[in-house]
Amino acid sequence: MKISAVFLSLLVVFIWGINPATSKLGLEQIPPMTYLTIRYAIISFLVLPFADKPTKHQFWQLFIVAVTSNVINNILSYIAYLELSPSASSLLLQTEGPISVLMACIWAKEKINLKQVLAILLSFVGVVIILGIPNMSLVGVVAIIASRFFWGACQIIFKGTKHMPTNTFLAYSYLLAVPFTAAGSIWFEDYDYRNLATVNWNIAGWALAFEVVALSLAMVLWQKLIAANGVSKIAPFCTLRLVFGIAAGVIIFKDPLSWQIILGAILVTFGVLLTMKEFNIILKARANSVEVYRNAHRILMERRLKRISLRKRLR
Repeated sequence: MKISAVFLSLLVVFIWGINPATSKLGLEQIPPMTYLTIRYAIISFLVLPFADKPTKHQFWQLFIVAVTSNVINNILSYIAYLELSPSASSLLLQTEGPISVLMACIWAKEKINLKQVLAILLSFVGVVIILGIPNMSLVGVVAIIASRFFWGACQIIFKGTKHMPTNTFLAYSYLLAVPFTAAGSIWFEDYDYRNLATVNWNIAGWALAFEVVALSLAMVLWQKLIAANGVSKIAPFCTLRLVFGIAAGVIIFKDPLSWQIILGAILVTFGVLLTMKEFNIILKARANSVEVYRNAHRILMERRLKRISLRKRLR
């Protein structure tokens, strides 16, 4: 890998790592669904003028992404960020690797081997140890684990949108989520939007700016890095997200480094690394299959063009 690719990978993982801490700063000022509504409205307003109009098929794809990823997944994640410390949130977010493998086995009918089973069990043993931390919110733990299952489902859904322009994907996936989060804000949080005038915008404004700019940039960079270097080279950088997340929790919120956090981090990270190694083999096999299909398709297209050219000559 080029040094620039390594630097950009670290930058993306750093942004994702400190996100639970920065989100918690904003969520202490504004309730989760209201916070998401403001964030999505700002992104849609900024990106929509540069987006292409989606086709009917793309519209329904974006609608599914909006509901699963931007509404259900993010609401659960934000509830967890509010309930848990940033260190615990960062640690529990690492379970998305094993959960993605489980989702691939359940939905995509992928075969699971003994090493994968042991890796997944090891990760969840780490989660059980983290649950032993005093004052740990069970609501937050359940919310973040549930959000990882929805995120695993989103990874399968995202496959159908890989050829969609980035601006279109960002603008409409967030725009379509705004009515749902706004309704949830009014119905479940009973939030009076006039209260936004009393919010400490020195804190909430910086948190929103980080999520609007930095997270959007991180998503675009990540897509480009994977396209240029492959999943097997880029994905391992995700394990460093835990380091940045715990560091942000310790620096910003003064989270204590208890033995449960350290032991849980070791077990979860080791389980994630084992799972990723196995999962990358699956991804590599899929990539090879796609390449074989593309070569076959190219040959068929060349033959078709030759036949068309021959017919024109005969005429």
